[in-house]
Amino acid sequence: MADSTRDRILNEALRLFADRGYAGTSVASIEEAAGLSPHSGALYTHFGSKEQVLSAAVERAIQTADASFSLAPMLSLGNLEAELTLVARGSLVLMTSWRDLIRVMAKEGERFPEVMADARDRLFAQSRQFLAKWLEEKAPADGSPDRDFQAITVIWLGAIENYWIATSIHDDRPFGIDEDRFVRQWVHTLMTAIRAAK
Repeated sequence: MADSTRDRILNEALRLFADRGYAGTSVASIEEAAGLSPHSGALYTHFGSKEQVLSAAVERAIQTADASFSLAPMLSLGNLEAELTLVARGSLVLMTSWRDLIRVMAKEGERFPEVMADARDRLFAQSRQFLAKWLEEKAPADGSPDRDFQAITVIWLGAIENYWIATSIHDDRPFGIDEDRFVRQWVHTLMTAIRAAK
């Protein structure tokens, strides 16, 4: 069973790091936000330091991603359009679950280069590798040499990331496009790029 106190500390610490920055967040403020007595040292029951809280939050996000990738075989629905729709929506859901972590990564990359580089590699590089391989397997084998699945992956995952950042971080919907409309066109244009029949 998950330690709810530990989870509260991780959730509140990430939120505070994202809002105030790492340096602007004290251990006492994390304890108070997590429903613990400030200055009690309760955080140290679960973590050795503030930096360990950050590292644990990264690791938890990676475990969530790993669990998602383990479900990949369930994507075999026999309908590529439906499968790509699940990929797009699942990616947006995952990024939403990582919202505070992504904000911290953007703010604290220079302070914790190793932790953040590890997070980028294990979260985002893994996503790119998975999608590139999956698209190559799903695309019709027409022998065309101009389909670069790694480049296609960078373009289409980048579109998801940019849409999510605009809507979830900056509260801006480009052209007023809602998620359903975005996902629908993301799927249809990607199917065109890999020359898959609808």
